[in-house]
Amino acid sequence: MPIGIVKTIYGKTRGVSAGEDADGLTLFKGIPYAAPPVGPLRWAPPAPPAPWDGVRSCDSFAPAAYQDMKWVHRRDSADVKGDDDTVSAAAPAISEDCLYLNVCTGAARPGEKRPVFIWFHGGGLTTGFSYEVQNNPVGLAKRGIVAVSVGQRLGPFGYIALPQLSAEQGGKSGNYGLMDQLAALDWVTENIEQFGGDPNNITVGGVSGGTWKSNAIALCPYARGRVKRVIAQSVFRWFMKFPTVPEAERFGTDYLGQLGIAADTPLDDLRKLPAERVFSFDLARDYVIGDMVCDGDYIPYGSFYEAFEKLDYDIDVMGGATYGEALVFTDPGDPVFYLGHHDGDGETRYPLKKSIGNAADFYAHFRYMLGDLYDKYDFEALVKVTDENAAKKARRLASLGLTGNGKSSGARSLMLHRLFGMHMKKLRPNMSVYAYLWSHIPPVHPEDMTDPKMNPDLRLAFHGSDQWYAFRSLAGGVPANRPWRELDYRVADIVCGYWANFCRKGDPNGEGLPYWPSAGDDFGYLDQDGEMRHYQGVSEGLDALIYEYATRLYRI
Repeated sequence: MPIGIVKTIYGKTRGVSAGEDADGLTLFKGIPYAAPPVGPLRWAPPAPPAPWDGVRSCDSFAPAAYQDMKWVHRRDSADVKGDDDTVSAAAPAISEDCLYLNVCTGAARPGEKRPVFIWFHGGGLTTGFSYEVQNNPVGLAKRGIVAVSVGQRLGPFGYIALPQLSAEQGGKSGNYGLMDQLAALDWVTENIEQFGGDPNNITVGGVSGGTWKSNAIALCPYARGRVKRVIAQSVFRWFMKFPTVPEAERFGTDYLGQLGIAADTPLDDLRKLPAERVFSFDLARDYVIGDMVCDGDYIPYGSFYEAFEKLDYDIDVMGGATYGEALVFTDPGDPVFYLGHHDGDGETRYPLKKSIGNAADFYAHFRYMLGDLYDKYDFEALVKVTDENAAKKARRLASLGLTGNGKSSGARSLMLHRLFGMHMKKLRPNMSVYAYLWSHIPPVHPEDMTDPKMNPDLRLAFHGSDQWYAFRSLAGGVPANRPWRELDYRVADIVCGYWANFCRKGDPNGEGLPYWPSAGDDFGYLDQDGEMRHYQGVSEGLDALIYEYATRLYRI
């Protein structure tokens, strides 16, 4: 029986059916959790939404945050850049008025105390929206989870820092999007019990840029103790750093200069500018503001690494990388810590040619990368390749951990997730960490095999492709470019079960599911392909080589 009208602290809401094959599930679309951040509230902490009388019909999604929607449809896949499956849905309207969330619940009444999962979409901190088709919450709601997805300010509206803003706001600025996340968490804590959820059992999760958001809110002092666990899909960014306030202010003034706006323009005038003047659709994405700021307040430490080192409470973590998303050609001499947005992976310094056309290229590349470890482990005997499979094998090894530093290379590797689990086991023995490599490659129509944007031999298990399975959102004709097979539905049932179990109790294991060892249990992980194979240990062979290489690279 659907839950019916739900009373929040701001007013009553009525949802709609969550769709076909979703009996008993109710979806509440576009609930305001904060006031529209426009006019004097542009670049200000979110304010409470205005209460309403009567029953608010939550039957349509709100506009997405102001952004360039073409970037939602142009997400990269490791060395191959191509259209993401998000193109299967029409691009929504965009607006600064974007502080809304969505709730999907199978509860029949308030107070059922179901686990709560708050989802933060991907797209860095510059693009994306909360109701992308691959994140359909029905699969999780069917498994007893109350699923919440959050819209928030992005790009310059969510993260710009400027000297004049810092002067107004106590010597610091930026992080408005993170403040939005905190306001959404406040809303969930205060209201989710009415939707059948348990405010004391909250998991946050995201993909790609959504993992930055999830880590940041879980570690934010203002959220302390309210977030029990984190799910980080593509990928858990342990070594990501944050710009200081002065650095972020420089990014902000440089950005204004790119728009032809004087750096010393008064705030009143900046806040009166139309949105299309603050955001230029002519700028490349790399020039758009998109970093959280180490302000000593919402972000108290200079990196996620330091924040987890100083953590004094337990947060369970489940995270992994996909086979194919880690860049092969990055220099292992790059700095260990990297910014989320403004710096790259140092590819221009790579001395060898950036392609692997045969076995000779393969061995030359890894000889350079591994240095003395190449001969120590007799790499050419350890890893056999042919001219035909050399390129694909290189990408597999990069996904396992044989790649350089950086947000698109080492951060997207399995070994870094396994090392995190072992490291945190020493620091926080009661904290559980589960690592995975997503190896299951989505299918394509035969006629798409010649398209490099779709060819699975090139794209492999592309960045974020596990979303379809974790949410169990795949369906006939959705998206049109994926002819889902019985195997895909079977894998999705397993993976969505893992996700629901982790939200429920911090452990993905459960009846009827293949065993998944924790990363803190001898580097355990699950290879999530059609077989769901689990592994432990690094005592010999390739695993031992990757372990020694990674511990040197990251100085662990």
